[in-house]
Amino acid sequence: MATEKVKIKLQGHEKFALREGWVNKALMLLPDNSDAFTRKDATDLFGIGSNMVKSLRYWMRAFGLTNTQGTELSEVGKLIAEYDPYLENMFSLWIMHSYIAKNKEDATTWFMFFNRCDANDMDKNEIESILLREVRKYAAGTSFSEKSLSNDVDVLLNMYSKSKDKVDPEDKSVSPFAQLAMIKKMDGRYMKNHPSKALFPEEVVLYELATRKLGSEGVSIEEVVFGEGGLNKIFNMTAVMANDYFDRLDAAGYIRVDRTAGLDMIYPVKVFDELMVIENYYKKN
Repeated sequence: MATEKVKIKLQGHEKFALREGWVNKALMLLPDNSDAFTRKDATDLFGIGSNMVKSLRYWMRAFGLTNTQGTELSEVGKLIAEYDPYLENMFSLWIMHSYIAKNKEDATTWFMFFNRCDANDMDKNEIESILLREVRKYAAGTSFSEKSLSNDVDVLLNMYSKSKDKVDPEDKSVSPFAQLAMIKKMDGRYMKNHPSKALFPEEVVLYELATRKLGSEGVSIEEVVFGEGGLNKIFNMTAVMANDYFDRLDAAGYIRVDRTAGLDMIYPVKVFDELMVIENYYKKN
């Protein structure tokens, strides 16, 4: 019996990390130009090179901001376009990060790095070795280029890490995701950072709960924190930090946390979905 091939995507970015100002251009142009990425004057329209246009089209899809074809904004893309088109609010970056870190088919390396690689003081080669093993395991029976995976690792690490303490805000080659400070680079080695509470709104956790479509049966804290796509995987959040956020959302009346008899469960109190959480956050902030 033949092994079923799985969908993977490596190096869709043309070796370009997402750059400052790119997303804003797409958010502004796509509503009135569904052919923005394919028209002959796309480079003039976006003000970037042809390979960069291809890269931006990929990033918009990988972050869940457009449909598969890149012809129109997704519902999340529309909300960000309306409330935070310049990505000035860290909340927008966290929501985009959440999507790409779970996007196994369109951003396979990102998924594997955040879900399957506990990078703690590793160099690029060590990270690449782990991801190669995990992609081989996941994509058994599907051929892929190891060089493309290596290029992905380069882009991912450059996109999320800061090699300097101070980043020049005028430097448009710097990725906005460096602001999240998720990966620390020191002496050629990389470490995942815990999120700073000052930069991590509790609504991000509420959004993560909304993606799980909480029903009356609830969900276990263990699954939300340590399961695939969980808070520990996607954001490198500790259990203590996660429980603090759960308690704050409980106090705000969104959820009920039940730790009696070792249950450690979360139940919804209010009705909320992903789009409601995003829009309500923007309206309040």
